[in-house]
Amino acid sequence: MPSFRQVLSIAGVVLLACRSEARESQPPPPGLPKVFSNLPLPRDPELVSRAGSADALQLTVHSPAGVDEVTEYYRTVLSNTPWRLVSDRRNPDGSTVLYAEHDGPPLWVRIWKLGDRGTMVELTGAVIQKDSVKNSSPKK
Repeated sequence: MPSFRQVLSIAGVVLLACRSEARESQPPPPGLPKVFSNLPLPRDPELVSRAGSADALQLTVHSPAGVDEVTEYYRTVLSNTPWRLVSDRRNPDGSTVLYAEHDGPPLWVRIWKLGDRGTMVELTGAVIQKDSVKNSSPKK
């Protein structure tokens, strides 16, 4: 009869294999042009991270600019053509979250102060499925 350690080791190997297989079977995140057809970036951006799923992509960038400067930049850019600023709110944690639309993928922007080292900006875009746009129109 296998010992508890052997069973635990086998279970761990099986779980790791399943996680690896699941990761390999997931479709890669969409390319930048599909979700960020028009990507405004703050002054001197530095890419911090990139994450995504099959239909969304999230970029996190750092800017040495102050949080007020970066927030005002996004409010201005996303309030002018081709953008439409739909939502602008302040979270309890002090971050500002903006949501904007244009004739392309929507854009979510979360902005927060990074101490005295500048500002972090999280940009999230999603692929718009043609069926979802058609299905969201009101029925007559």
